[in-house]
Amino acid sequence: MIFVTLSSFAEHEDEPLRMLEAARVPFRIHDTGKRITAEELVLAARDATVVIAGVESYDRATIAALPRLRCISRCGVGVDAIDLEAARESGVTVLNTPDAPVAAVTELAVTMMLALSRNLPRQGVAVRAGEWRRLEAHLLGARRVGIVGLGRIGRRVATIVRAFGSEVWAADPAADAAWCAERGVRVASLDDLLRSCDVISIHAARSTGTPLRIAEPEFAKMRSGAILINLGRGDMVDEGALYAALACGRLFGAGLDVYGHEPYGGPLCHLDNVILTPHAATLTVETRSAMERECVRKALAFLDGTLPAHERVQ
Repeated sequence: MIFVTLSSFAEHEDEPLRMLEAARVPFRIHDTGKRITAEELVLAARDATVVIAGVESYDRATIAALPRLRCISRCGVGVDAIDLEAARESGVTVLNTPDAPVAAVTELAVTMMLALSRNLPRQGVAVRAGEWRRLEAHLLGARRVGIVGLGRIGRRVATIVRAFGSEVWAADPAADAAWCAERGVRVASLDDLLRSCDVISIHAARSTGTPLRIAEPEFAKMRSGAILINLGRGDMVDEGALYAALACGRLFGAGLDVYGHEPYGGPLCHLDNVILTPHAATLTVETRSAMERECVRKALAFLDGTLPAHERVQ
């Protein structure tokens, strides 16, 4: 049996639902309209072999409470909410949908870069307040953009901003040197990137190495008037230190879609040089549908034994 935890499943198109129906595999959908709780998950998925999952947690206790579970097919990229070690020990295969969200996250990152470079948040506030004044603004193509994390999304962002004319630097210990050389992307250390770039865009994933953390020492290294974009992980940026750097004018602006604790309602909400979105980088109609199709396809391929090894997280 397949259990779908997504209460908005097939909301925008019915193809993912048709795929499940055509496979003639028993399935159920969590249909409360709210994010599923741990208690609801354990109760509803107790007979499930496959779970089509959202952002809910699959810790060791939850996995242990689902003895028939053999596959978690995550509708999204991140698998931080899944205890991968516990899943491996229990023989649970973990899947995700890394390709579908790339365009949507890239578009949001570049949109934030453009809006902040042109000072749009402040201009909008000023005009609505009846103030007709010119504010400092910059061309994105005239700025040096530093990308932290050169995976699928980081590479796509690099390609797009290069088309604007931006010089692009990247910090990633696993950067593909040949790819970077071919596209004119300079590989640098994180320290050099922070000191040298006008726009810094975080697209890193968590790793087993030294955790990425942009806090007060890192903000002190950044160029005066720089812009920070974080579409990576919320805990990669110290929000208190970011607020201080923005409030004193050291940073020109910031754009965030992820936060240390969500939903976010902290002091960054009160600054007019910040763009805040509610962890919605992947939530376009087209992307959501594509992710659902991809995770259903992978779940069904897992069940019939045709899933290629390279499509598994583990």
